[in-house]
Amino acid sequence: MNYELSLQKAWSRTRQRLAHAFALQGQMDGARADDLALLDRFARLLADRGLATPAIFLVQSLAPLGFLGSQLVHALSPILGVVASPDEIERLARLLEGRETPALFADRLIREEDARRR
Repeated sequence: MNYELSLQKAWSRTRQRLAHAFALQGQMDGARADDLALLDRFARLLADRGLATPAIFLVQSLAPLGFLGSQLVHALSPILGVVASPDEIERLARLLEGRETPALFADRLIREEDARRR
């Protein structure tokens, strides 16, 4: 009986310590207005150049691998440097590492694409 009680206590402590390890809430819950404006700006830039559909495909396919998506932004920084400052590119890469940001960015791209079609 004592063994079962200590096992329950150990399990309870473990659950408390790991409570946030697999949380579904992402970093964009408290998104700042300037971060959202940055996502809108990049979505507009891509939609203006007719690249919204490939960008949506790329962002959604790399969403489970957020770190790789952010590294892709770094790899494309010479190209993105034509339309954005290095600080903005760095912020975009940092934002795409968040769990919910790729889906949020894809939604903004879809909205811009729909606005261009009208």
